[in-house]
Parts: sequence; C-alpha cells; structure tokens
Amino acid sequence: MLDSVRISLKVLNAAQLATVAAAAFGLAWFGGALSGPPRDAATAHPALARNLVQAARSYADALDEELSASINDARNAALLLRLDDATLSDAWRAGRLRDWLALNPRYRDAALLAPDGALRAAGGPGGLRVDRSPARNAQVAVAAGPEEAPFALTLALGAPGRSDRLLLRAAPAYFDGIAERVRRTLGAGDGIRFAVAGADGRALVGPLPAADDPLPHEAAPTRGSRDIASPGWLVTASAPGLPLRPEPRPDPRLIALGIGLVLAAGGLGYALGGRVSARLRRLAEEAGTADDGEGPVSRVREIAAIAGTVRDRAQSLDARLAGAGTGLDRVRGRLHTFEEMSGWTCWEIDPETRQVVWSDPDGAGALAAADRVATLADLGARFEPADRPLLDLSLAAALGADGPHDVVMRMSGPGPESGRRLLVRLLRGRDAAGRIRVHALSRTIREGDAAETPAGANERRRNLVLRRVTDGIVHDFNDVLTVVLANLGVLRRQTGLDPRQTALTDAALAGAQRGAALTRRLLGLVRGGEIGGDPVPAELSSSDLAATVAAFLPFLEANVLHDAPLITRIPEDLPKAACGERLVELVLLNLAFHVRDLGLHGFAIGAAEHPAGAPPVPGMPEGPALRVLFASGRRPPGTAARSQVHALETVGRLLSGSGGGWRVLSDGCGEEAFLAEAWLRAEARNAEARTVEASAVGAGRAEPRREAIAGPVPQASLRILLVESDSLVRASLVEALAELGHRVVQAASGEHALELLARDAAFDAMIADQAMPVMTGLQLAATVVERHPGIRVILASPHGQLPAAARRFLQLDKPFRREDLAAVLAARAA
Repeated sequence: MLDSVRISLKVLNAAQLATVAAAAFGLAWFGGALSGPPRDAATAHPALARNLVQAARSYADALDEELSASINDARNAALLLRLDDATLSDAWRAGRLRDWLALNPRYRDAALLAPDGALRAAGGPGGLRVDRSPARNAQVAVAAGPEEAPFALTLALGAPGRSDRLLLRAAPAYFDGIAERVRRTLGAGDGIRFAVAGADGRALVGPLPAADDPLPHEAAPTRGSRDIASPGWLVTASAPGLPLRPEPRPDPRLIALGIGLVLAAGGLGYALGGRVSARLRRLAEEAGTADDGEGPVSRVREIAAIAGTVRDRAQSLDARLAGAGTGLDRVRGRLHTFEEMSGWTCWEIDPETRQVVWSDPDGAGALAAADRVATLADLGARFEPADRPLLDLSLAAALGADGPHDVVMRMSGPGPESGRRLLVRLLRGRDAAGRIRVHALSRTIREGDAAETPAGANERRRNLVLRRVTDGIVHDFNDVLTVVLANLGVLRRQTGLDPRQTALTDAALAGAQRGAALTRRLLGLVRGGEIGGDPVPAELSSSDLAATVAAFLPFLEANVLHDAPLITRIPEDLPKAACGERLVELVLLNLAFHVRDLGLHGFAIGAAEHPAGAPPVPGMPEGPALRVLFASGRRPPGTAARSQVHALETVGRLLSGSGGGWRVLSDGCGEEAFLAEAWLRAEARNAEARTVEASAVGAGRAEPRREAIAGPVPQASLRILLVESDSLVRASLVEALAELGHRVVQAASGEHALELLARDAAFDAMIADQAMPVMTGLQLAATVVERHPGIRVILASPHGQLPAAARRFLQLDKPFRREDLAAVLAARAA
C-alpha cells in the first residue's frame, strides 16, 4: 500500500528543511537554558526534585535485599551452632555466636531460643530480653526493636512453633551503607535524605517528615522478597532546602521567532524543490529508443531497474549467509546438547593435516564463536608418554577398517586432570566434500569404573529398558490388584454372604495381597539389592513387617519347612520397619533352614512394637524398634540334627549391617528348643495418625468376620478429588470411597483436574495416580500445592516407584486395602 503513496518532491523538501530548522531552534533553546544562571534551588536541580519517588522506591528495594541477606546470615549462623550435635553445650554455642557477631558488626546481638521462647544461648552485650510473642509460629518474622536495635529478625530452624529459633538484632549501623549505594546508583549527591518508619509508625532510621511538611518528600513501602513478606516499613525520600517551585513559562516572543524560522525554512525548501523537480521531470520525459525498437525507455527507469537488481542480489546473498549461519548455530547447538546429555566430547580429525577440531562452550554457557583447532601432536602431549603411540595406532586402525575403535589413555601434566583416564572412540567417515575424516568421542572414566565398551553400553541400555518395562508391568498389575481388593472389600462389607462365600472372598483377598508382595519383590530384584554393599534405593528401604511375612511364609512352607506347622502373631498396625523386604525375607529363609536342618518341630514368629520413649535394652538399637521373636518346638526323639550355627551368624551380620540387633537365647542344637529375638529399626510415626489408624482398623484386622458383620467404622465425610487415568480403577476407588462415606469428584487426567479446581477448589483432599500420561501425579501435586495450598495431596503408586521429591506428600502404596485408604483419609480429617 505504501508503494502507491506519492509525495511531491517540493513538499518533501519543504518538510525536511522545516524539520531541520525546528531541531536547530530546539537545541539552541536547550543550550541557552543550560548555560543560563539558576534562579533558585529547584531550577538548579529539577531532576532531583522530580525523582524523589524513584529514590524512595530504590531504597525500599535495597532494604528488601538487605533483609533477604540477613535471612541468609541467620541460616549461616545456625549452621555454626551444630544443633544436631547433642554433645555440645549451650555455653559453647554462645561463644560461637559472639565470634560470629565479631565478624558481622551490623548486628548488635544474637540469641538461640527454645521452642517455648526460653533463652538457650546469647551473644553480644548483656541485657537481652526474650520476646515470647506469637511470632514464634512463623518461619521468618521481623519486628521493631528498642532504640539500641532498630529491628529484630527471627528465623525458625525447623517446623515453626516446634523447633529452635535464631534471633538477630540489628545494630544502628545496619542502614548506614544503603543510602550511599542508592545515591551512587541514581547519580544524586547528598541532597537526598532517607527515613524509614516501622509498621507501628516509629522511626527506624532518620527523622520522619510531617505530612504537611512544605519540603519535597515522597514515600514508598517495602514489598518483601521471596524469603520474607513485607514487614510494613515505609521509606521516605526528602530533599531539604529544595522547595518545589513552578518552572518559569517560556517567553512568547521566542516562540514566535521559532515558528517564523520554521515557516521560512519550509518555504525555502518548497521553492528549491520546485526547481529540482522540474529538471527531473524533463529528464524523465526524455525518451530514447530501445535496442530492440519496441518503444521509448526512460533513463531514470533504467537506473532504477539496475539499482533494484543489485539490491535484490545483495539481499539474496545476505539471506543465504544468514541461513547458513543459522544452520551452523543449530548444528552446534545440537552438538552441545548431545555433549551435555551424554557426557561425551566430539572431535573431528583430519588425517592429512593432522588437525583436530572441536567445540567448547564459553563461560556464559553459550557456544564459542569459532571452533577450537589444535594439531594432533599438541593433543597427544596431554597424555602420558607411554600412551601416545596408542593414539596413532588407533587412528591408523580407524582409517583402515570400519567400525568403532576404542582406546583408553591417561592424562598427564599439571592440573586436576593429571592421572585421569580418558576413553576415546574413533570412527571413520567423510565430510560433505567426500574427504576422509575421523570422528572421535571421548569421555572421562571415573575412579573404579571399567572402560566403557559397546557391550557394556548395550548391557546398561538393556538394564534401563528392563527396569522401565518392569515398572510399567508392575504398575498395570497393581492397578488390577487395586480393582480386585477394592471391589472384593466393598462386596464383603455391604453384602450378606454365607460362611462359604465369606471364606472364598477372604481367600481371594489373601491371593491379591500375595500378588502385591510378588510385585514388590520384583521391583527389589530389578532395582538392585540391599545386601553385600549394594546401594539401597531410598524408596525401597522400608517395609510392612506383617505383609512381608504373610507373603513369604507360603514360599517357606512349600519349599523349606514343608508340612511343619507355622504360627504367626504379628499385629498389622505396627509401624514400618526401616529396612527393605529382601532383608526380612533373607532372615526368615536362614532361620527356616536352621530349624529344618536341626529337625525342630514347627516354627513360630511374633512381633511387638518397642516405642521410642521406652527404656533402651542393652545391646539393642535405641529409638523406635520392632521386636521380632522366633521360636520352634523341640526335636522329636530319634531325629538326627545337622549343626547350622553359621545360618544364625549370617542373620546376625544381616541385622547388624542394617542397624538392627540380634540375640540368641537358645540355638536349638541341644535338648532345648530354638528361641531368638531380632530388633529391627522402626520408622517414627505420627501419634495422631497412629491413633486414627487404631480406631479405624482396630480389631477388624485381627477378626475380619466381626468387621464384616459390624460394618465400616464411621468417619468424617470429606470432599475428595480423585485423579486416575484408568477408568476401571477410578470406578472401583469411587465405590470404596463412597463406602467409607466420602463425596468424590472424578478427573481423568491432570489437565482435567486443574480445570475442575479452577471452577471449584472446595476440596479437602486429592488422590492422584503417579503414572498418568502427559502430567504425572507429582507434577499435578506441585501445581495444586502452589495454587491451592489448603488441599491435602495423596499420591498413589506401587511401592518404591515414587521419586524422592514426593516424600513431602502423603503416599498410598498400590494395591491398597480398604483399611489403608481409610487410615490415610482419617489422618487428613483429624
């Protein structure tokens, strides 16, 4: 559309000259205003009077940054106190506080307070008063202090209200450097003064100007930061001696003179443009004859066509260069991403020039402007002299045959890289011009690792694929077991079954629970062991003792003990053992072999809880524990016995390695029966959750028939958002939750759940499956906690498949029984 707009050359020339004249007049006016003598203080410093708001805002932001820095100072001081070391006295911690205050003069004193507000340790001058205000229930609190301390900052070192707090009182010199930094940043002199008022209106720094003060002043509140909310302070910036006065009005005569100059310049440009346009018109009207005789051709049009062709070629060349540069940056970006993700560094070796080219990121994280180039001799000088011929031999082998060629070389020279081993993999290839090149990948071999070979890499990839496939199978199988347990539980409690039907239902429930144990054992097998120094996955380091023993006893009965009687007395409301299921199974297996080989009659297992507050037993671990008693009957007369004491030694080593205890009262080798006691460390459990679990489950687990007749224990009705992608599992859980008396709203995905929460967030709890497509349960939980912190989040997943970041949420192991679901929801209701 702009190509069709035509402007007269005379008008254009007039507009240009008028614009130049106006600009010249404006510059002359501005220069005269600067060179003229100031009439008063406001005229001499107009920018200072107008920027008081910006100065106040900058000081408030700087004050927010200082408060955030004080929070970090408090955390660093807390680390010096070593609160986790119970052997250190509070007098020692007071000395550390005094040393820390000597290095941080902007704080007057510091104190360590107990959860009830009592003073544990203090540093600084005497006379410290302890504030027992409700601020102890906050994570971070800022309060105005006495005159010698402008304010006090309190930081909770754990859960607010239930942990120690660190109290820092600021010295009057705390605010000294802030004003100077703000003036230096704004380029202002000492003409600006700052004052800070607390939330109660008391002056923390400087005198506060009155509301009707005629001197110019502006105020700005503090806004807080990520670590702390705004304490409600008000920053006032004032300019003493600079009263605001209206600026003088411009002289009308000068304005008239400027308008006249602009009009005169426009008229002169219009006249000159007319003469030039007339000449150009005559030149354009002159016509010649084209070489082909087809008609007249304008010389101006010929010049314009030639200029357009040259411009188009230049633009095309620039576009091609830009496209090539973009493609090269894209290739380098992909190469850099590959190196970051895989840990390999890529080289390219020219066998003719023996030059090596590679790309390295610069300090800012972006790719370097050019590739790095070095000769093969310079590169070989970085390796041990005995290994340098290996590089030449591997390069010759790569040039002579296809396939990767690996070589391990040791780094040499000063620096941290000395002595490290480097794996180099060479592969022959060709560049775009068809010339032979050798491409190489290199990575550092960590201490204790074997050199990576194609077979080893393939083995690790197979293990990773096996783990992912196993996780998927376990998840699907546990979903099926969840459906079975939920529906059979509802059927057993809501339907009047005869004794035979009840027995069949109980057998199906027991089979489903045994299937759950099999899936947990499969996860432990694929993810790594916990015996013999192998790393223990954190998510697999706890186990339900009752469920583990119940699932493993059929295996012992069928393969080890055969027809020997088995007796178990393990309450199902025990806390979880702080060890994996494999440890419990190995202990049971060794003891079963010991009882069988000695020919003892029967095998009995019992367990009880040793609470954290109970008196410790000599030789056994302190704190919460599970006491497990193993016993057997006596050996029948005429039965030969084989000594199996080494099995008991193996059990002792297993338990001591996991922090437990082992005591053999009678090994069963003589006339007496076998009797031993094992102590397993137990996970501390919430007293409130334990009370709710006992009331919700109670005798129902020990006597399931009585619970089937009496019906479910009543609970407070909750409004629950159920997020599950499997429709069959979702429908089964809805029935189970409704049978417990809760109201349920269903969502088929994380996105669907967020849409429901956007319309109505009045939910007490949310149960979300972890393994949902697109958005996992943990990702949904993080979003819900951010937007709706009042909703309690419960993540459902097979045991051991939740990452460590999910430990802050309630967890529900799939498959779960009705009692497990009731216990976790009852804990939320309480």
